[in-house]
Amino acid sequence: SRYERIHTRRPYHVDGADKYSLDDDLVNLEVLDEDTIIHQLQKRYADLQIYTYVGDILIALNPFQNLSIYSPQFSKLYHGVRRSSNPPHIFASADAAYQSMVTFSKDQCIIISGESGAGKTESAHLIVQHLTFLGKANNRALREKILQVNPLVEAFGNACTAINDNSSRFGKYLEMMFTPTGAVMGAKISEYLLEKSRVIKQAVGEKNFHIFYYIYAGLYHQKKLSEYRLPDKKPPRYIDNETGRVMHDIVTKDSYGRQFEAIQHCFRIIGFTDEEVYSVYRILTGILNTGNIEFAAISSQHQTDKSEVPNPEALDNAAALLSIGSEELQEALTSHCVVTRGETIIRTNTVDKAADVRDAMSKALYGRLFSWIVNRINTLLQPDKNICNAENGMNVGILDIFGFENFARNSFEQLCINIANEQIQFYFNQHIFALEQMEYQNEGIDALTVEYEDNRPLLDMFLQKPMGLLSLLDEESRFPQATDLTLVDKFEDNLRCKYFWRPKGVELSFGIQHYAGKVLYDACAFLEKNRDTLPADIVVVLRTSENKLLQQLFSSPLTKTG
Repeated sequence: SRYERIHTRRPYHVDGADKYSLDDDLVNLEVLDEDTIIHQLQKRYADLQIYTYVGDILIALNPFQNLSIYSPQFSKLYHGVRRSSNPPHIFASADAAYQSMVTFSKDQCIIISGESGAGKTESAHLIVQHLTFLGKANNRALREKILQVNPLVEAFGNACTAINDNSSRFGKYLEMMFTPTGAVMGAKISEYLLEKSRVIKQAVGEKNFHIFYYIYAGLYHQKKLSEYRLPDKKPPRYIDNETGRVMHDIVTKDSYGRQFEAIQHCFRIIGFTDEEVYSVYRILTGILNTGNIEFAAISSQHQTDKSEVPNPEALDNAAALLSIGSEELQEALTSHCVVTRGETIIRTNTVDKAADVRDAMSKALYGRLFSWIVNRINTLLQPDKNICNAENGMNVGILDIFGFENFARNSFEQLCINIANEQIQFYFNQHIFALEQMEYQNEGIDALTVEYEDNRPLLDMFLQKPMGLLSLLDEESRFPQATDLTLVDKFEDNLRCKYFWRPKGVELSFGIQHYAGKVLYDACAFLEKNRDTLPADIVVVLRTSENKLLQQLFSSPLTKTG
């Protein structure tokens, strides 16, 4: 069985004379084709050698178990030594970036790519761990803070998907800042493409963001559910699922309670105040209560498109937690203002429209809260101006972005994720093949030209203006009468290339031939997700909140760094 195979392998160790083997770097092989690479990797994996070099690249295979090769002894072993002194290791890659930065006074960047579930997030943790070890500053508190950053943003940005229990549902670029002598002095995160739609709906077999389960379990064990207006029997709609076991897991799973305590620890170490953390919890539980607001149609002689909230309990709970007026919230959900010729007219919302506004509000609350947390982390971890000016320092950037995805149903989020991965693949091709071959030519070295699949034409199909896929999507989003069907028609009329096709008999579907394979996309809700609109009436109500943090979320502009 797979279990036996894993647990009967010989342990990973670095002692002995044969510390470095030619197999450690596949560049040493006489033949380097796909079959040979796969054979070598399988052979090494069977011996639990999960790391292998290919020149400057480190291939890491997910062992699906804990390995005892990341202790401080291993950090010391891979500190400032020649790469060939030890077997391949992720610490060696982190060390190479650090040594290059210090030696050449140049910023460095580590890109972690791979499909969903390959182990990118764990690899990013290990790189940060080793860089913090290498950049030992006298400021131990700062090192502690940096190590808490990943667990905190992952609680809010990661979720359980069909293929990965801890899948990043956002992209992050973490810059670790160092003094000219190599002491760590600060850090900064940029976040991209948070999958906000997960807040309101998850695919079968998937879960909402981790933090909702952690906070629910934590408040349950602290006997504070009633204070945050959360039920103890039936879970809120946003975290309920087809198994019917959500509340059972929240109550019985030790891991949720432990994670809640860990998150409280992260907030404390990084420097969030008790008041800020309290506000964060109220907003999160406010979102869960907002999801429970239901609408019913009111029929009158004149109009049938009017909606009301028949049971005010969830509405009152959400309003209380968000510190806003219950009546004002109901009005913003069930009607909207239209200004025509200088006159303000109040129009009513249908039941469907009111539900859409409710969900848009929940997504906006979560998205802005996430950005605020990132911004707060960046403020608390910025370099101390008394020690070193940030302009004089250097940094190592670590890009950890979601991997290529191909699910049973692929939507707007998968398209964005896969386009980002196409760009990383292009970057990889440029550095590994194109630039190397140019260097050979410039130096007059007679080397065989390596054939590789250049994905530049595909990137052009996505990114070109004004006729690329994303430009066409933005253009169609500006037409009020446009539908998802007119969008797919527009794609078909304009994207006439071998990478795009439209399957017969499925109206709202289109296919893309990506570098990693064919993916079929379901265009349902593409326009709505791309527009990502939040009615002004909701913004006005949220700005009246007595919760200072909530007021701030809807008064300040957002950037990539929060």
